[in-house]
Amino acid sequence: MTPLLVALLLAAGPSDTVYTVDGGRIAGTVVEESPTAGVTIQLPDGSIRRIERGDVARIEFSDGTVTTLRPTQAPAPAPAPAAAPAAGPLDAISFAGGGRVRGTVIEENPRAGVKVRLLDGSVHTYATEDVTRIDYADGTVSTPHAPRAAEAAAVAAPHAPGELPLDTVYFMGSGRVRGTVIEENPKTGVKVRLLDGTVQTYSREELVRIVYADGSVSSRKVPPAAPPPQAQPQPAFVPPPPPPEDKGPMGPIYIAAGVGVTFVGGDAAAGVPMQNVFDPQAHLSGEIGLRFSPAWAIGVYGDAGGGDVTGPVHDQCQAQMVDCVGYTGRIGVLLRHTWDPATPVAKWLSLGTGWEVGGVTLDHHGGNQPDLFTYTGREYGRIGAGVDFRSNRVVALGMYGSFAIGEYDKYKDPTGTTSLDRRYHTTGELGIRLTLFP
Repeated sequence: MTPLLVALLLAAGPSDTVYTVDGGRIAGTVVEESPTAGVTIQLPDGSIRRIERGDVARIEFSDGTVTTLRPTQAPAPAPAPAAAPAAGPLDAISFAGGGRVRGTVIEENPRAGVKVRLLDGSVHTYATEDVTRIDYADGTVSTPHAPRAAEAAAVAAPHAPGELPLDTVYFMGSGRVRGTVIEENPKTGVKVRLLDGTVQTYSREELVRIVYADGSVSSRKVPPAAPPPQAQPQPAFVPPPPPPEDKGPMGPIYIAAGVGVTFVGGDAAAGVPMQNVFDPQAHLSGEIGLRFSPAWAIGVYGDAGGGDVTGPVHDQCQAQMVDCVGYTGRIGVLLRHTWDPATPVAKWLSLGTGWEVGGVTLDHHGGNQPDLFTYTGREYGRIGAGVDFRSNRVVALGMYGSFAIGEYDKYKDPTGTTSLDRRYHTTGELGIRLTLFP
């Protein structure tokens, strides 16, 4: 090509000028200015030339802007040049979240979405709700999903059909790329077909803005800065709640009455087991106490029980054709301790000692007949325990049990009183009771 022909081509229209570090310059159209891959320029004769980034001093673009490149330590190798794409009518699809795709719309279906063949030959399908506008190459416009007011301003105006204009993509650090934006997707990035026929994809995070050939601009959306934390108002001083009202015992005296079952064991006398005289008996019990603190009290207890006789005694009564009844009784003093006396569930334990009696009498049926025999003696030790369920400060219903050890030392019948060869026996009780002023 003669120098005269080159001069005529350069004078045919505005061009970009690349100044090299060795003092030379190259005029043409800058296809790509990459921070890593260098500068690609299309010369007026249609050929493509790539210049290493370290060999470029500055670039003066035809729009008046100037870029000064800084050399990099490891420039990326230039891609092999390919034939420039053939110009032709293109459709433009704009997305609701920003960005667009250029290509040929194969199908626009409200249910199946929008299917587009891109300039690189691939076919993509986009959901209808993601597409705000389709600008067809024939000048018609379709709006499958109308954009909001804030997004409508970013939708590109329809471009003139029949030609392939150049878009410019600006990078964050410096530099730009020129070509045709095939796809601008907030999720997958920006895909650009360069003038040398290669297709490059860039992350949205690498870009500042895209200036389309139709004059519209797409800028990377930067999330708004978080507002400074507001000082939390200090709550006013709240005095602590008053302590709960003491709902302990109402007064120093308590009274309890119960009903239950008595079981006996051991010997009433030498050779006379208790179970050969007394069957298990039903009993009534009572207790009255005086508190000298909410937890400690002293009191008096008593109980009386009755039931059938058993063993040889029962056989004797049957032989005489009379009905016999066995009875037992205890009376004594005790010391009681209550845990958590002010709570709805109060648990207590008592220790006591006293006197006891047991005997067999005839079923009087209204008459006054003497006892067949009577035992008297001591209840040396008695331990009791229970729990009272307090519904208020006046009344409580609870359960109790006791275990005692004692012995009879006297035996009395119609013929007289006899001292016994003492033998220990046991007494156990279980029952429920009602307590006043628990």
